[in-house]
Amino acid sequence: MKKYNSIIYALCIMFGLTACEQIELQEVDFKVSTAKASYAVGEEVVFNIEGGNSDQIIFYSGETGANYQNINRLKEAGINKLQFETSMQQGLLTDNDSLRLLISTNLAGYDSASVVRATWVDITDRNTSWPTSLATTFTTSSVIDITDFNTADKVNIAFRALGKKKLTQPQRRWQIRNLSLSNELVDGTRTFLFSAPFVNASTPSASDFRYTGWVHVSLKNSLTQGSNVWDVGEAGVNGRDSLRNRNGIAIKTNYPLQFNPGGTLNNDDNDDWVITTAVDLKTTRPAAGTIIKNVISKILTSHRYRFTKAGNYQVTFVALNDVNGETRRVVKTIDLEITAPAP
Repeated sequence: MKKYNSIIYALCIMFGLTACEQIELQEVDFKVSTAKASYAVGEEVVFNIEGGNSDQIIFYSGETGANYQNINRLKEAGINKLQFETSMQQGLLTDNDSLRLLISTNLAGYDSASVVRATWVDITDRNTSWPTSLATTFTTSSVIDITDFNTADKVNIAFRALGKKKLTQPQRRWQIRNLSLSNELVDGTRTFLFSAPFVNASTPSASDFRYTGWVHVSLKNSLTQGSNVWDVGEAGVNGRDSLRNRNGIAIKTNYPLQFNPGGTLNNDDNDDWVITTAVDLKTTRPAAGTIIKNVISKILTSHRYRFTKAGNYQVTFVALNDVNGETRRVVKTIDLEITAPAP
């Protein structure tokens, strides 16, 4: 198509500017049709295409995550769910060391003074599944609803490890892994926050430690046995940006996070935080289409698809052409009813 346009444009120049302008104003000739308007779940739908020699054709099925009407939707309030796994090791079950879960909507910085000044809401009790024994195995938390915080422009989630000085036992060691935070909309779209970039992704990617941007802040006894605890990186810098933070400390790129106060006795009290980078809970993944034809593909005369769920769908095809360096777009929609199979 691009080569064809170039030839026409060259001929156009030979015959004068007016002819060129007329060709530049031509629209892409593109049509889509189906044999009927209703199909059963699992039945093959054949979309007949005219103008299938377009440079690119993108298909949006109308299903969750592939609804063309939502291609520019970047934010929408939904239901926010948080989940993670923790492991509790060493010390006594009866001691008063603890791990707290907190959230803030007004953290201004990641130094200790900013952490103290911020307003933190303790949501530890929203998780009813903390470890109850000392083990290297992990306990999966409850699915924690934090939707009540999504009116804020941003939130930071923190784990706060509190260790008390003892003469007979080392302080508690904690590990955290598989943290997942999502935004689920009414239409079924589910966006995982702290995930790989999801623009143009065909499926949502799960939360990934490497994109979270954790930072360690110590309020007490930042040096324990010669090493910093919660050494994970710094806010806004993740393992995909750099292997080390600005202090030269290696940024962890996989789980688990670990609060390690050391195995010796009589260590000073610890108050250490590991905090996520700021995130807008309203963030959502825009709709993604499937490219069914590109410039080098042969002419497309049809596209076949099967729906897996009953419902009413607005299927959208977008044809794109490069006309003399300018992208022309034609959008065609077809409304389909997908019925449940007969029992």
